[in-house]
Amino acid sequence: MAKVRLKLIMEKGLAVGSCGTGIPEQGTLEETKEEKAEIGSLLSWIRETFGDQVDISVVDPKNIFSLFDNFRYGIKGTAPAWILNGKKVFEGIPAREELEEALRKLL
Repeated sequence: MAKVRLKLIMEKGLAVGSCGTGIPEQGTLEETKEEKAEIGSLLSWIRETFGDQVDISVVDPKNIFSLFDNFRYGIKGTAPAWILNGKKVFEGIPAREELEEALRKLL
């Protein structure tokens, strides 16, 4: 069985202001927490469902090492980008069914 590479390009979600407080970069802090929880739930589900068949990496687009990926996949704004085997398949948070279908097609 083939192994699928999942790269999730997403921001950490907080910037540090000059006074040292965390400032949400998009939406409210509560919305950011909810999105992170939803993404975390999806990633846990992938690990439970597919195990070692899916190799997951999470990359912050602000990291200098992700500069090439930002251009390659057209990363804009703060929406998470889901890259499967080198192809951007989702922007934002996909429905579990859509994500499962995309993963199963590659296995």
